[in-house]
This record gives sequence, structure tokens and C-alpha cells, in this order.
Amino acid sequence: MFLLTTVALIGLSSCQKNDVLDSSSLGNASDLQLKKADMNTFYSPTQPLGNGVMRAWVQVDKMGHPMAVGVNLSEKALMNLPADPASYVLELPKMKGQHFYTHAYVDWNPQGHEPAHVYDVPHFDFHFYIISSEDRMQIPLDTSTTVFNTPPDPMYIPDHYMELPGLVPGMGAHWVDLLSPEFNGSPFTQTMIWGSYQGHFIFWEPMITIAFLKSHPDVTTPIRQPQAYEMPGWYATDYMVKYSEHPNQYTVALVNLQPKGGQ
Repeated sequence: MFLLTTVALIGLSSCQKNDVLDSSSLGNASDLQLKKADMNTFYSPTQPLGNGVMRAWVQVDKMGHPMAVGVNLSEKALMNLPADPASYVLELPKMKGQHFYTHAYVDWNPQGHEPAHVYDVPHFDFHFYIISSEDRMQIPLDTSTTVFNTPPDPMYIPDHYMELPGLVPGMGAHWVDLLSPEFNGSPFTQTMIWGSYQGHFIFWEPMITIAFLKSHPDVTTPIRQPQAYEMPGWYATDYMVKYSEHPNQYTVALVNLQPKGGQ
């Protein structure tokens, strides 16, 4: 999250052909529509990770409203991970209806990152953006607190969230939850980061350690809400970290999206 890493956009390797995420094929996003009751799930193209694969998805209702957005990683994706930091862009498919989330930007941090003694353990950052990847890439390096890094209005900031200094290029400013366990005497396992740029929140970021993923969790954690949301859209009230056996995969997702904003 806090380091500028090289975006890895490469094709599927032969060792990953038999590694699946669910019963759907691993074709193009336009071919991947999983119907479940009155919900549809649309997928990004699949990308290799470790010895496995990963892809992003958005679940929408019959009106096209997003209900959840997430990333699936096959079980083998946690095997043979890169020794150096790496980043991956997973573009969500454009579709009819409410297209609020645009892409997932996944960071693998094998040595963790700052702050020291807090987030310096191997973990993933799962950024879910509502701006385009092209606009995200225009975010410059800024170590000041005034030129680019105007904070959002306080009514849009959850209580006890603190902005870390400066901007991360190609990402934005990061806000940490001071009520999270890692700031209150417990080790970091999972946490929720908010991200902003030029006074607007632009992403939401579950950060998850690889050790926690390998423990095969099934947890849904409430996201503390601000007084209001600036932009009308579909915002998560919870985030989920889950391992499932059919198929063997990990899921990190923003769930229980609700229409908010424009107050």
C-alpha cells in the first residue's frame, strides 16, 4: 500500500491451467455471468498469482445495483508468491446498471510496509476504487500535507480515522483506523483502510495478512460509517474474509452495499 510497486500484468502460465476459482470457466469477463436467485456476478479477467490465479468480481441485483464487490484467490495463489513487492490491476467489467466500483488494485507486500511494528508483516492490500485506473495512475508523489492532499470534509470521515502523511503515487492518501486491534496492543491480522485524493474518498481497502488467510477464516466485520457520504453510490457496511472448500479459494470482499450519499 505505502510502496510504489511494479504493476504485474502477465498472461496465465501453464502450471495454472488446472487451478480454478469456482464452477465457472476462466474465460473473458463478458462470458462470466453466474446467475444465483435474482443476483448476477460479473468477473474480471483472471490473472496469475503464485502458483494459482485470482480475479475480481461484482455482484449485482436484477436492477443492476451492486450488492458486493470482491477478489477471489485460488488456494494455490498463496504458494510460491513473489519475493519482491508486486501489484495487480483487476478491471471490473462495464455493464448496464449502477457501475460504481471500477477496478481492484491488489498489492502483495512480502515484507509488509510502514508504519514499522504495525504493518511490517507479509500481507495483501485489496483496494477497491471508484475512479478509473487511468485517473488513479495520475496521482503523483506528494510528501507534503497541503499541495495535493486536502482531506475530505470531516462529515465524510469515520470517527477515529487518521490520515497518514503524504500521498502514495498511483494510489492516494491512506486513512487508518485507530480503533483497530493493531493500534491497541494486538497483532495486525486484518484491517480496513480508507483512501482519498484531492478531498474525496476514492477507495476502500481491506488489508489482510497471509497468515490470517492461511488460517482459513470465515469472518464478516462491520465497517464504521461516517456521518454522510459525499458522492451518491453504493457503500459497504461490512467486509468479508473467507476461505471456502468448494472450490478451494479465498475471498476478500466489500459486502452488504447500501445506497448512500449526496446529503
